[in-house]
This record gives sequence, C-alpha cells and structure tokens, in this order.
Amino acid sequence: MKKDFISLVKLISNSMILVLFILSIDVIAKRSPKILNLCIDPNWMPFEGLIDGKHTGIAKDYLNLFTQFTPYEFSIKETTSWKESTELLKTGKCDLTLLLNRSVEREKYLSFTMPYFFGPNVLVSKKEIPFMQDLSSIGNMKLGVVSGYRLLEEIPQYNPNINIKVVASEDAGLLAVEDGLIDVYVGSLFSVNLRINQLKLGDLKINGWITLQDQLRIGFTKSNADLVPIFNQAIDKISSKQHNEILNRWSNVQIIKQTDYTLLYYFGLVASFILVVFSWRYFVSVKIFSALKFKNKELEQTRKELINANKNLEYLSFHDNLTNLHNRHFFMSTLKHHFSNLSRQKGISAILMIDLDFFKKINDQYGHAVGDKVLKEFSEILLSNLRAGDVAARWGGEEFIVLLPTADRVRTLTIAKRLIKDVEQFSFNRDIKLTISVGVSQYNLNDDIESWVERADKGLYQAKNQGRNCVKEFA
Repeated sequence: MKKDFISLVKLISNSMILVLFILSIDVIAKRSPKILNLCIDPNWMPFEGLIDGKHTGIAKDYLNLFTQFTPYEFSIKETTSWKESTELLKTGKCDLTLLLNRSVEREKYLSFTMPYFFGPNVLVSKKEIPFMQDLSSIGNMKLGVVSGYRLLEEIPQYNPNINIKVVASEDAGLLAVEDGLIDVYVGSLFSVNLRINQLKLGDLKINGWITLQDQLRIGFTKSNADLVPIFNQAIDKISSKQHNEILNRWSNVQIIKQTDYTLLYYFGLVASFILVVFSWRYFVSVKIFSALKFKNKELEQTRKELINANKNLEYLSFHDNLTNLHNRHFFMSTLKHHFSNLSRQKGISAILMIDLDFFKKINDQYGHAVGDKVLKEFSEILLSNLRAGDVAARWGGEEFIVLLPTADRVRTLTIAKRLIKDVEQFSFNRDIKLTISVGVSQYNLNDDIESWVERADKGLYQAKNQGRNCVKEFA
C-alpha cells in the first residue's frame, strides 16, 4: 500500500514537471516575435517601392505602425516586379503583402483584412481628348491596364466592350499614351500624378475618374489566415491623425525642374556668326531678338496664368468657397458612384447629417463675418475627426453632410459622438461656445440614394427636437 502511494506521488510529480516544461516552452514561444516574409511592389510609388534597396512609401509608414501594434517582425522579400511578388504569394514563399485590393481571383490564394487606405482611380489621356466622366466615356478607344492589377479583372465585369491593352507597368502605360500606342491609361491618382511629373510627360493630363475606388488591405496567404483578426485589431488602433499624416506626407511630392540651356547655347553661336558676317544688320537683329524674347516671356506668363486659372476653376467647381469642404454637387456625384458599388457588393456605409445648433443667434449677435469664421473653424474640427476616404461636404447654410465608406453602426456612432464632444469643448472665435446635432443613417439593401439621405435628415430632425447636442439614428 505504501509502495503504491509513493508510486502515485512520483507519477503526479513527473506529470507536473512535464506540464510546467510545456508551459515554459509556450511562454518562450509567445515572447519570441514571429518573423513574417513580406512581398511588396518594388515600383509603385508613392504607395511603395524599393529605392537603393530600402522599402519606402505609404506602405512603409503603415508597416512601422503594424510593427508597433503587433508582436510580429517583417522581412522584405526583394523582387523586380509586382508579377514576381504575386508568384511568391501564390507559392507561399511570402506570408503577406500590405497594400492590395481584394478580388475574386486573389481570394483564391489570399485572405484579407478590413480596408485601411482608400484612393480614387483616374483616367489619363492626351490634353486634346475631352473630359471623360467614367469608363463609359471611352467608347472604342484603347485603355491601358497594368498586368496583374485588380482593375484588369474587374473592369471587364462591368464594361465588357472596352478595348483593354495590357501593359507591363505604370510607366509603360503612361509612355504608351504619350507615344500614341494607346488612347487612355487607368491607374491610382496618387501614383499617376507622381509618375507624370517625374517622367516629364507634358502632353498628358488626368482626364476623369472611375467608380472603382481603391480599398487597400493586407493580404495574407491562406496558411496565415489566422493573422487576419490580429491585424484587424491593429488597423482599429490607427488614429485618424496618423492616417491623415501619412496621406499628407505622400500626396505633396514636389518635382524640381531644371532649365535646359543647350538650345539657347547653339542659338547664341548661330546669332554671333550672323552678326559677324552681316554686321550691317546688327542693330536690326538685336531689336528683333529683344522683341521676340519679350513676347515669349509674355506668352509663357499667359500660359502659366491660364493653367493656374484652370486649376482654380476645377477646385472651385468641387469645393465650397467658404469652408474649403466639398460642395453639394460633388458630394452627390461621389455618393452616386459609391452607391452603385454598394448595391453590387452589398457593403456597409453610413451618412451623417450635421446642423450647428442656434447658429442664427451667432449671426444676429456678432454679425456674418464672425459667423463665417465659426463655420471655417467647425469645418477644421470635422475634418480632423474623419479618416482617409471619408467625404465631408457643406450641404447648405450651417448644415453639413458626411459619407463614411465601410463604416458599421458602432464606428459611425463613435465618430458622431466624438465630433459632438470636440465641438462642445472647443472655444470658437470670440470665445463662442457651440453645440451640434447629428442624424445618422446606415445603408440598407432596399435603399435608394434619396431614401438614404432622407433618413439621415430625419435623424437630424429627431436630434434637434430632443434637446440638440446629441446624435439620433433613423433606421
């Protein structure tokens, strides 16, 4: 009996030692960060690229945040093209890529997080081609799309008759438009704008946009699909300020142009020769040259003024001239394109309708000049609370409207309540204190555009009737 007891004690002791050993190994494993192999697009600036062997761009800034918010480290797999990176992802030699649109083909070998960076896709053509509202305006013209990009898969689904020409890279597509090999190229606004300037393609212009918006996500290979919830939590930790700082950092690239004096040098030699041989015409030649130089300067100045005037007109056509927010026309145009995508993809989105409480009293007491300053200050607070991809507009007077793409009910109410709190705590011009009322409507499958906006307006009406300084959702 005693021997049996001793044997039992030994068995229990050995079992406890084994359990403690296994737990210690597990703790050590959890403390040791896992290294993930990252594939990138080496030539897709400003989104990402390899410059002197170093990863840079928007993706690099987000990678720094993911390193901070998750227990993982990342090893860059260097490739020479996006096509090569795609092959490594398909074969599992890479674990993930950072900036990728989800598509049916890619979902065969990748699992995706929620989107965290949004950007428009635009059409590029020569300057003589008229403005194109959407892909439907292309007609029989040749459209360039980069091999392996999501647009090559999705454009034919909605526009099967478009004449698509596959190009190897964005540079190849833009140069093909410049050389007249294709008529139009489609790509991201941010990268297209940068490459046109860097390649000095002066005959090209951004000539329209398409409804297929970039919604960039992290794509994990299927063997790493369990990491999606972890990185979704990391994405949630990224603040609106951090999103906006990254967007501003990479959307203000300046290109320094240098003047080429070669032509002027040869012109000077020829002019000198003429002056020596035909000295009797010296004074006449000088006068003609001076007059031409003066006229060229005038023409160049006129050209610059026209370019600036066109830019200002384009900006004014889409923006409210007081608050610099988008205007009602631009908002409804954007909402129309976004709504068509929601209807096809059954996605989630929300609208906020906002009214400044008792704003008429401010105009009556302090005058319209002070009222205008208050409207500008509120617009700045509103923008600071929004994410990249959200669209804010002045609806009219002291009413504002906001589109929140991909926002569920919890995120929508969080943004609305945070905005109410920030406004209530802010001291406006002349130390004026102000509150706002907010109406909310989530997108429903049976909605049309008018009913969706109307429900947000009814929510605002309820908020104003129930004491103001609050948010009400109209289902």
